[in-house]
Amino acid sequence: MEAKGDGHVAEILHVFDFPQLYTKPTAQSLLNTLTLLTSAPPSWECSDSEEDYDISVGLNKRRASAATKPRPVQINPEGLTRYLTSIIGNDLGWIYDDNMKEDIWEEASLRLSERSGRSAMPAMSREFRVPTKSGRVDITIHEPALTEDNIGLKTWAASYMLSKRLHTIKLPQSKDKAPPRMLELGSGTGLVGIAAAAVFGSSVLLTDLAEITPNLAGNIEDNRAAIEQCGGSMDCAVLNWAEPFTCQSYLRGLGQIEDARNATYNGSSPKYPVILAADSLYSPEHPRLLVQTIDAWLSHESTARVIVEFPFRDAYVPELGDFKTRMASIGLCVLEEGEESGYDDWASEGGRSEVRCWWSIWGRIPESGR
Repeated sequence: MEAKGDGHVAEILHVFDFPQLYTKPTAQSLLNTLTLLTSAPPSWECSDSEEDYDISVGLNKRRASAATKPRPVQINPEGLTRYLTSIIGNDLGWIYDDNMKEDIWEEASLRLSERSGRSAMPAMSREFRVPTKSGRVDITIHEPALTEDNIGLKTWAASYMLSKRLHTIKLPQSKDKAPPRMLELGSGTGLVGIAAAAVFGSSVLLTDLAEITPNLAGNIEDNRAAIEQCGGSMDCAVLNWAEPFTCQSYLRGLGQIEDARNATYNGSSPKYPVILAADSLYSPEHPRLLVQTIDAWLSHESTARVIVEFPFRDAYVPELGDFKTRMASIGLCVLEEGEESGYDDWASEGGRSEVRCWWSIWGRIPESGR
């Protein structure tokens, strides 16, 4: 046992506290232990006890029930990897139920994956508590296992920080005082766009590449009821920045792209007074592609706004400078900007990776200033 700063006693378990294979433990005792060992990546908050963030990890399930979340304990990592690999490599000959054996091996493999860094993480669901102008909203985000380097299947620190910043942003009011329509580019798991729909009570179109859109659409559906209670609404579409004038609506619940003419947006479709983007510059081509897409879809009103947040990464400093130059070339200027730090979860168990980000709000350069 170990005393924590809040006066509670934290239980620290060691490998020798777990069922040892030479004793031929029951299948259920092994499964209970593996559930206890469930490891979530650290939150981006400075404290894992922060109420802004919660996470549950499920076994090949889209959503994990709160009732099945493992109780919080501290695990001494010494010898843990060897313990898990010994389970995976054992034939469990004393257990006669083949289905139980498969469950044990799969659970042990998941626990090992959870301790092998972000790229090896299994599918998981996170709950983010995002502040709004009148309280907060709980947003559930599913992140599939990372495949083929599809980093749009993961939620990034810049997205989380921007979603928490939205309630502080004051947007110009339209003549009818209705919430502005919004377009999110490179939505990924959808945290920013879903949060924006709740914070501003807006209609938000979340977009990404075709391979990212199915999970994005699922996250939209999972949060639709909560967002509608905040007065917002959401839709999902496929938008490839290399073809910025074509945006195909994704059919909710059917898992396919809508082919109907009235569901395809194009250059003559209504522009958006607000565009959002977070952590979308990780290739030399991205500044050009992103800015040309912003230019294609941003309305021409003087009140139009582009809200972005990008991390400072040594490898992509030139891309950030290129983005700023290209934004100015299409008649946009920075109205507000700042820097903030958060934490990403690429590190292995017990570690954090601090992320410094730059956020900015862009508007049209007045004709007199050009």
